[in-house]
Amino acid sequence: MKKISANILDGKFENLVDEDKLQVAHLQIKSGEEIPNHKSDKSVIVVIYKGKVDFSGENSKEIIIPGDIIVMNPDETHALKAIEDSDLMVIKAAI
Repeated sequence: MKKISANILDGKFENLVDEDKLQVAHLQIKSGEEIPNHKSDKSVIVVIYKGKVDFSGENSKEIIIPGDIIVMNPDETHALKAIEDSDLMVIKAAI
């Protein structure tokens, strides 16, 4: 077992785990900040634990708040826009 703690950031991306088949990142985005369309070659799970984000996928658009989880298949294009200052965990895994 290994404990890894996310830092308090100021609008940054922090890799917490970076292995061949698994990446876990802490993403902090400020209100109004956008992350343009992008995709991953791995399955992706996004867990929001602070704030509110407009999350756009290939076939849908969702407003996510703490308690919501987004699950995406590999190569699924997506984009984000923070409605409020937000903190998210992004988990990418080759399953």
